[in-house]
Amino acid sequence: MDCPKCQTAVSARAKYCDQCGANLAEDVGFIHQKAIDCYHRGLIDEAVKLWDEALAKQPDFAKGYYYKGLALYDRGDLQQAVEVLTQALKGEKEPFRVYFKLGMAQYGLGDLAGSIESYRKALQLNPGSAETHYRLGLSCLRNSDLEGARQALEKAVGLNAKYTRALYTLGLVLEQQGELDQAVERFRQVVTISPSYTSAIFELGMALYRKGDMVDAAAQFRAAVESSPRYAPASFMLGEALRRSGDFGEAINAYTESLKLNPKDAEAYVHIAECNMQLDLLDGAREAIARALAINSQHRDAQYLQNHLAQMKTPHKPGF
Repeated sequence: MDCPKCQTAVSARAKYCDQCGANLAEDVGFIHQKAIDCYHRGLIDEAVKLWDEALAKQPDFAKGYYYKGLALYDRGDLQQAVEVLTQALKGEKEPFRVYFKLGMAQYGLGDLAGSIESYRKALQLNPGSAETHYRLGLSCLRNSDLEGARQALEKAVGLNAKYTRALYTLGLVLEQQGELDQAVERFRQVVTISPSYTSAIFELGMALYRKGDMVDAAAQFRAAVESSPRYAPASFMLGEALRRSGDFGEAINAYTESLKLNPKDAEAYVHIAECNMQLDLLDGAREAIARALAINSQHRDAQYLQNHLAQMKTPHKPGF
C-alpha cells in the first residue's frame, strides 16, 4: 500500500507515514485502499466496514459509495446495494459504471422498470457498451417486451459479432416472436463460435423442430446429447424428432436414455408405447403404458392407449 500523500510504500496496519508523517488512520484515501485490498481478497464484510468508516469521515466520498455498493451486491444484499449505489450517483464523476451496476442490482430484485431505466441512462453515457445493451435486452425480455429485447440484443451483437450470450438470447427472442428462420441463423452462429454450447445446440434443434425439419432437428438433439450426456431434455426431444420422422426403433432408444436420467417422466413412457404400437410390439406397448400409469394414474393419453389396446382383436398395423 502507498501513502496517499507522498506515495511511499506503507503497511496496511500503519497509523502514520514514516516518510511524510501523514495520519493514515484518519486518511479516507488510505482507508479506501485497505477496503479495496480486503475486497479483492474476498473479505467482503471487512471491506464494507472500512468503507463505512471512510464514509463516516467523508460523507460525500462517491467512490466509497460505489465500491461499497459492489461489495454489497457481491454479498447478496441487493436492496442495500441499490440504496448505496443511488447515493454514489450524487457525486460520481464516472456515473456510467454506477448506472450499470445499479441496473444489475435492480434486475436481481425484480425491479425491471428500474433496471431498464438505469441501463438506458448508462447507454446515454456509453452507447458502445455491448454488455449494457445485452443487460438491457435481458431486462426487457424478462419484462415481456420482446421487441425492446430484440432491439437491445441486436445492438449488442452489432457491437460484438461473437458475443455468444447475446446471440443465444436473441435467438430465444426471435423464436418467441415466431421468426424461426432468423432464430435458426442466430443459434447456428453461436454453435459455430462455441461448438460445446449445449443450450444453443438444443435450442437450434427446437427451432428446427418447430419449423418441421425433423431430420436436422434430430441431428442437433443428438449433438446436444453428445455434448452433455446427462441433459435429459435433449434425449427426450431426440426421441420426439425421430418418432415424428417415423424412425420408431431409434425413438424408443432415445426415450429410454432420457428415462435413465428422468425415470418419473410418464410422457416418455407414453411415447415409447406409441412407437411400439407402430412397430406391432404390443406387449412392449402395454408394459410402457403400465409404467406411465404407475407414475401418473390420471395421464389421459396413457388411459386412451390402454383402452385402445384392450379393444384390439387383430394384429396392429401402422397408422392407428
